Amino acid sequence: MSHTLHFYPAGGVVTPEQWLALGQAAREHADGYVYLDEHSVVTLRGVDDEADMSSVSLPHSAPHVVASPLSLHARNLAARVAEELAAAMAEHEVALTRLVHTVVGIDGGHGDIVAHGVSLGLQLHDPTDTTEVRLIREGQVFGEVMALDDALPTLIDSVLTAVTSDAAVGEATPSAKAEGVGSDRDLSASAHAPIGWLTDHTAEGRVDLGAGLHKGVLPGEYAGLIAQLDVPITVTPWRGLVLHDLADGDADVVLRVLAPRGFIFDAQSPYLQD
Repeated sequence: MSHTLHFYPAGGVVTPEQWLALGQAAREHADGYVYLDEHSVVTLRGVDDEADMSSVSLPHSAPHVVASPLSLHARNLAARVAEELAAAMAEHEVALTRLVHTVVGIDGGHGDIVAHGVSLGLQLHDPTDTTEVRLIREGQVFGEVMALDDALPTLIDSVLTAVTSDAAVGEATPSAKAEGVGSDRDLSASAHAPIGWLTDHTAEGRVDLGAGLHKGVLPGEYAGLIAQLDVPITVTPWRGLVLHDLADGDADVVLRVLAPRGFIFDAQSPYLQD
């Protein structure tokens, strides 16, 4: 028998060591592929029920916090929110598994995560820092600008209320909980998916490379390949990847290496349409 493992890296950030581990686990214990799913979920399928992966350093599985992939501030804040949310869940003795179907979003200030339709989250008031934010509720920015230190407890209380309410009325099905970030919204939000040579937000001479994958399928050997690049890599909420902060010349080499291996750098490619 086999099963599926789901991972929810905070802000979509997966370290080189974790890519190596995912590639190894895919090849040795699963069906050979790493799958990038909607909402920055990373999946291994066909995992042998008897597989011992205790020595493999895989990404953490909860809480589920997504972030604007091109915003370093949003990605860093996502890590903080995930950490504080996990601590709050432990303090209130609420199982982390109750967060699996609750997606919290950190929007970098340009609306991509708001358009994605997350039910709860924060939007940076100023994309250049994290000192002031607004709350996201039910897919919309809500209320006045708040200091981050005031907004964080409010967000965490809202998430705890949501998951404990689910517990009181019975566990919601994954499809029902996912409606707030469902396929209809994802289609409209796909315009935000970062694909190609991305320089609008980077320092001069530096590039982010956005890559799509057909149906989000990444061969395990290529997970090991991108790990060897030793650069920050983010899984986007739209089943793609962003390779961050490359020098112009390095980015050109990386593109030439990855493009023949199925990494898609053309936003108009028909292989990005399911």
